[in-house]
Amino acid sequence: MKQDIQQRKKIAVTLAVMAFIGVAYSAPPIEQHAIPPWTLALEQQLQPWCPAKCDYVVPFTAIYKKGDVSLVFVGVRHVFTSKNDTTRAIDAGFAAASPAIVVLEGFPTVMGENPAPLVKEAREREFPEADDYARGEAMYTASLALQQSIPFVGGEPTREQQKAALERKGYATRDIAFASIVGGLSQSLRAGDLTGANDPKLREVFEHWARSFAREYKMQPMSFEDFSAQYRSTFHEDIARDTELTTRSDPGMKTAVALLSQADMITRDEHLLATIKKELESKERVLVVYGASHWTTLSAELERMLGKPRIEAFVD
Repeated sequence: MKQDIQQRKKIAVTLAVMAFIGVAYSAPPIEQHAIPPWTLALEQQLQPWCPAKCDYVVPFTAIYKKGDVSLVFVGVRHVFTSKNDTTRAIDAGFAAASPAIVVLEGFPTVMGENPAPLVKEAREREFPEADDYARGEAMYTASLALQQSIPFVGGEPTREQQKAALERKGYATRDIAFASIVGGLSQSLRAGDLTGANDPKLREVFEHWARSFAREYKMQPMSFEDFSAQYRSTFHEDIARDTELTTRSDPGMKTAVALLSQADMITRDEHLLATIKKELESKERVLVVYGASHWTTLSAELERMLGKPRIEAFVD
């Protein structure tokens, strides 16, 4: 019963909950900017505090100030524990920014400030049944914002916007859903919900992601058999024996899924940049908490807007 409740909670409140039914909040338009695709070489160039191969992210704060306008961008490593170098960087980001608003990864801007499902997630993040998103750094940040009466908002486009942008680039809906499920399974591995690709819970976790993304993309859920067949044809590996599942969708890889993810990341970055500009214009003091790779691709545009940042890196 507890497992069923947790599964229903995951289905209800992870990325699928981020649909924008009935929310009267205007998301900024997705504008075209000269945002480069993410590459390992670019990350190594812009994040010299990383290990030599940049095989893991060292969280950092990038602090910008121009006149009365200030932006603190916390580049994080995605984590699912209470205290770590990422949460230290977030704590420092709040202290440096004194923010009037916080922009978070993982849910659409169109949901508005302090969307009720995410407020609930943040307040329940320490509960034993909390899902991986609730245990992650975004909801840690949201919980701090709520304690300090600071509004928070998502920095993502809607799934509809992401899907439409990918279709304009020639991607089929089935391939978009497949790539999203691969990314979801990777997230579940990193969060500890799966111990490996051979975990007996693989099919159960797959069903969660397949239903969630099917709902978001308005299509029939992909069966595990069809997914497994497409996985073999794409990666030439049986998913249940694939030791590289966690990296298959990482931008910078040369697989079809990684290239799709990279194209999607550009759409997300364009939207995030538009959101940052909008919030700086209205609130002036903005804290952004996002994966470090998004700072890598946006850093040139942020420097053009606000000048060179002051960087502080955080290492356990």
